[in-house]
Amino acid sequence: GFKCCMHNRDFHPGKRFLQQMGDNIEASRRVLCFLSRHFLDSYYCVWEFRHAYEADESRGRRRLAAVMLD
Repeated sequence: GFKCCMHNRDFHPGKRFLQQMGDNIEASRRVLCFLSRHFLDSYYCVWEFRHAYEADESRGRRRLAAVMLD
């Protein structure tokens, strides 16, 4: 019963990329972040993490889970 949002499949051309990222985070029941060196080097990945964290904090929700990878 899980669905994974993937930008190459679920994002639409012509719409703002960051807006679509935020909309998908807001619509999610859970947000999983797999933290790696590449994740931390990516502006978009860090933006997603911060957006999910700040959205949870401001609304008193706990949807974000982080998994550390080697």
